[in-house]
Amino acid sequence: MINKKRMLKTFLELVQIDSESRKEKKVADYIIKKIAKYKLPYKFDKSKKKTGSEIGNLIIYKKFSSKNKTIVLSSHMDTVVPGLGIKPIIKKNHIQSDENTILGADDKSGLAIILEIIETFAEKKIPHLNIEAAITTCEEIGLLGAKFLDYKLLKSKSGIVLDSTSPDRLVVKGPSSDYFTITVTGIEAHSGINPEKGISSIKVSAEIINKIKTGKIFKDTTLNIGKIKGGSAINIVPGKTEIQCEIRSHREKIINNILNKIKTDLMKIEKKYKKINKGFMITMKKERIYDSIDIPKNEMIIQRIIAAAKKNNFKTLPVETGGGADANFFVKNGINTVNLGTGMREFHTKKEKLILKEFYKAAEIVFDTLVDI
Repeated sequence: MINKKRMLKTFLELVQIDSESRKEKKVADYIIKKIAKYKLPYKFDKSKKKTGSEIGNLIIYKKFSSKNKTIVLSSHMDTVVPGLGIKPIIKKNHIQSDENTILGADDKSGLAIILEIIETFAEKKIPHLNIEAAITTCEEIGLLGAKFLDYKLLKSKSGIVLDSTSPDRLVVKGPSSDYFTITVTGIEAHSGINPEKGISSIKVSAEIINKIKTGKIFKDTTLNIGKIKGGSAINIVPGKTEIQCEIRSHREKIINNILNKIKTDLMKIEKKYKKINKGFMITMKKERIYDSIDIPKNEMIIQRIIAAAKKNNFKTLPVETGGGADANFFVKNGINTVNLGTGMREFHTKKEKLILKEFYKAAEIVFDTLVDI
């Protein structure tokens, strides 16, 4: 039922619009212009005040009947870098960039699917569930658009985010994520004249890092030390160093246990160096990035998607992931939201591609999920 040729054209046009995070206005303008002939109501929320984007999140409403359930569809407008001047190249089975940039299938493949579904329902007058399309900003820099979305603008209790790999994967379970920063305040001294009077924050940081287990700690838990920043000059014993880390787990208790152990180790190290100089200090600051999701497999939206996939001779299975997506914030705000793949591969790299067969199949599955049987 969907128009594959039109959907592909939409995707190719979208990826050629520059929209690195916080610069999404041109994509929003494209979307509004594209749906103008259908005279669908839409709103921008006021999230830009908190995200720093040029615009707020865009919500488009495609209603069929007040008696029907309402489902939210969501994708994000922004891309990672390098995402300027993207030149898509069409191959036999996929689309790729010229490898000087990313492709932008993450997540303009999702946008193209949503727009095609809206256009098809608007043209064909087929009975369908009411649709709220929540098109977010700033997903790639901490899910900020979804975090600050005005959920009062939505009536949906179920939803589909289109922001994953293959449509055979329906993400229903995902971890919580915390960022935490360890700040080591050492004692500065001249490295050539009196280094013995200093305490190197970089050297102490190395001691701390050696005590932190990283990588896959358990099957459902990972920890990563992502950035280290410290020192003021080569000839000065460094006074301050920051260690920036992330922990993810499906189990909140595990996150707390690991962070508490790290805090205990930090206290022991701090105590050791305070004996040398009372000005030495170690602090740790934690920030919750997103909460976990765990949608019951008997949830209506899951059952409808699985049935729609079967209708299209495709097998879609509920899975868990170690990543986060806008779905995490939809769930936190009372909307049972799953994440369906669109055919993207190797995203966030210059080798990113979109598998066309899966791209079309994802659209067909979502379309049939929304048809009012």
